[in-house]
Amino acid sequence: MHSEDYRARYADNLSKELPRIPCVKSAENFWIFVTVERELGNLHVNYETVEPYPVTFKKGNPKLTDISNPEKFYDVTEMKFAGNSKKKDKSTVIYNRNITIKDIPLEAYE
Repeated sequence: MHSEDYRARYADNLSKELPRIPCVKSAENFWIFVTVERELGNLHVNYETVEPYPVTFKKGNPKLTDISNPEKFYDVTEMKFAGNSKKKDKSTVIYNRNITIKDIPLEAYE
């Protein structure tokens, strides 16, 4: 269901209804899809049991910020990558002015 051909061919339908099983040209391709989709389904269902990737969270101290509501420390209006508009550093996400997530593997974006 993540096949480029499938998404392009059924783009109009996918905007209105749930995806259907993609057509494949050979049994070999069918079993590749079965394996990949099973792994993807497993990730979607069991994501909470997966060992977290060792990213680094750089947090400020909520006690040092002048806020009446400590939950505001975690508020986010716009997350962005570190770096500038010409050269973004996708290994670092600035969650808000208090929290930055570093050491994200670039494979996470594939």
